[in-house]
Amino acid sequence: MDSSFEKRVKEKKRKRIAAAILVVVIAAVILFTFKIQGTGEGSGGLFGLGEKSVTVEIRCDALSEDLSKLSKPELKKYIPEDGVILEETKCTIEEGETVFDVVDRVCREKNIQIEYSYTPGYDSYYVEGINYLYEKDGGKTSGWTYTVNDETPSYGCSQYKLSGGEKIQWVFVLDY
Repeated sequence: MDSSFEKRVKEKKRKRIAAAILVVVIAAVILFTFKIQGTGEGSGGLFGLGEKSVTVEIRCDALSEDLSKLSKPELKKYIPEDGVILEETKCTIEEGETVFDVVDRVCREKNIQIEYSYTPGYDSYYVEGINYLYEKDGGKTSGWTYTVNDETPSYGCSQYKLSGGEKIQWVFVLDY
């Protein structure tokens, strides 16, 4: 064989291998950058490989609209003018996580004060306060409640298991 012909064949082979490696590297970067996201909220991504997520929001609108309801005037500094303590925030969830797990983690990540207690008899957590607002700070029947997809569950937040795609809202209410 002619040596120049052999060189051309080897050069074409090297270029094909280099092109194949480049394609693989680009594909890997794209997959890891976008984490194989699906099209729907909580869909689990392409072939179920992506992360599941929920949104969470924390509000105290009733108090922001009527500060005279506050039992302690010094709490005014913890009430945003628009009532939004945490605007709607998307967060990923792990298998088996509950509404409580999500609010606890998000509050800690966003440096929002949260306090809760555990009741062994019910194997449940109770959210006592968020952002320094506690039960009865807005009157005898005030406190924190939560909704999932605009519905109020009939059981505690640490019993509500999430599947992905839910919209969680914590609201400080003046009258349970």
